[in-house]
Amino acid sequence: MDIQNGEKILLEIKELMDELDVIFFLRHGTCLGAVRDKQLIQWDDDLDIGSIIGRNGLDEKSFNETVDKFKRAGFKAKVNESSFHIGAEFSKLGIPIDWTCYKILDGSIYQYPAVKIPIELYDDLKSISFLGTTFFVPNPPEKYLSLKYGSEWYIPKKMDFEEDIVNSIPESVIPQQSGILTRIHKFFFPNKYITKIRIFTHDNRPVESANVTIVGLRKCITDSQGYAEFDLLAQAWYAVIIEKDKQKEILYIEILKPGVNYYYLPNKHETSGRSYVLKEEI
Repeated sequence: MDIQNGEKILLEIKELMDELDVIFFLRHGTCLGAVRDKQLIQWDDDLDIGSIIGRNGLDEKSFNETVDKFKRAGFKAKVNESSFHIGAEFSKLGIPIDWTCYKILDGSIYQYPAVKIPIELYDDLKSISFLGTTFFVPNPPEKYLSLKYGSEWYIPKKMDFEEDIVNSIPESVIPQQSGILTRIHKFFFPNKYITKIRIFTHDNRPVESANVTIVGLRKCITDSQGYAEFDLLAQAWYAVIIEKDKQKEILYIEILKPGVNYYYLPNKHETSGRSYVLKEEI
């Protein structure tokens, strides 16, 4: 990300949001840079901001009005929604912006990949000085950053920060949210929601007894054909961990669909930092 353009766009975002009285906060790497470094992180690749659905007057109507205003201001926009959020992916001047509006579930929100954050960190947002103006961050920001990035959040890490995040997430932390029609459909057609991930070696041999973890969901051991089986209710982004003996790779951004089989191939020359590695079996 071009840092100068990133700063320019973040200031424009604040101006547009303030005009609409939409309350937002810095999150993920944008919050980390603002709090820890007092600047955007040089190796970050996007801007991350957030809001809470049902707080400060934000609902689906005002969300859509905000997206329309951004479009009129020259931003490209794509809206997405899951059981946990309503979001907009903006871009302008080559800068990707992720505005995630979280739904409150049992007193918490869930930040990617499966970080459970108590809602009280957003009840009284903290104002900080940044880029010559003020922005909101979770309060206290140190607690948020510890939950999101682990106890060593204050140490700059260009690589391998993903492991600190996924290691702090317990299994089965993701609530399996779904509509009544989905649950009925799953009852009658359970196989429609079984997703398998097949693990191969470099020379295309299936790997038995590998550990495959969908972060926040569960861990599974591959069978003799190299398959690990999971029960998914909805298409979403997930972080996936592949482990066998002393070899381990964290796939931090993967899209998985219910009822689809995927396969994994390692790369001898690239063992970390890969995304969108899992491919659908044909």
